[in-house]
Amino acid sequence: MRLLVVQSNTSQFITDLIAEEAGRAASPDTEIRTVTVGFGARGIECRTEVAIAAHATVAAFAENADGVDAGVISCFSDPGLAAARELMPFPVVGIAEASMLTACMLGGRFSIVTLGARMAQPLRELAAHYGLASRLASVRTIERRVVAAGANPGDVADEVVAQSETAIAQDGAEVIILGGGAVAGLGRLLADRIEVPLLDGVTCAVRMAEALYGIGASRPRTGSYRAPAAKELVGVSDALSAAFK
Repeated sequence: MRLLVVQSNTSQFITDLIAEEAGRAASPDTEIRTVTVGFGARGIECRTEVAIAAHATVAAFAENADGVDAGVISCFSDPGLAAARELMPFPVVGIAEASMLTACMLGGRFSIVTLGARMAQPLRELAAHYGLASRLASVRTIERRVVAAGANPGDVADEVVAQSETAIAQDGAEVIILGGGAVAGLGRLLADRIEVPLLDGVTCAVRMAEALYGIGASRPRTGSYRAPAAKELVGVSDALSAAFK
């Protein structure tokens, strides 16, 4: 199968990190193409940047959809996920939703360990949007900027372990999700240091995208996720405009 991974911030080195981890997670016969969005923040750290990333992410899918069997949005706020599912003729998975759903199959309640206190409340809201508020034990944050952490994920390893241990001991977490494409692969390196399952969103999303492709579910022809009606768009990329014809 051919898998498109869209990285929703504009830091190419984070895309390279995600591509490496996606390659490790994928089945041998999965062909992965990883692309960086064309505009937006270098690292996504607030709601406004999420909103910009949603447009950039949907545009990137429109521009790279030819020959694709499934897609992954590799940003832990899942920007543009619902819109990409509506627009694309193949299944699209977000790393946050994929890891949360996976966590629900491994334990009663999960905690998210992520970068930046400002994103804690938006992630609580995202879990509630997915119907998982009762399964979310906590969001624990590390005060590092996304770009700085992505440049050397190992620098935050001890803080990830400490926040995870606190979530387990104080919040009742039975699964830990390491939230963020910038720290893709770090969970694999820290699994032996944490006493409950530790999930990486990129790994969960790649595997879930492969499963959805394997299921072979048809594209909806009715309901809210059916393809958009033909419409003239102004000021968007040619590829995104063409998707509405």
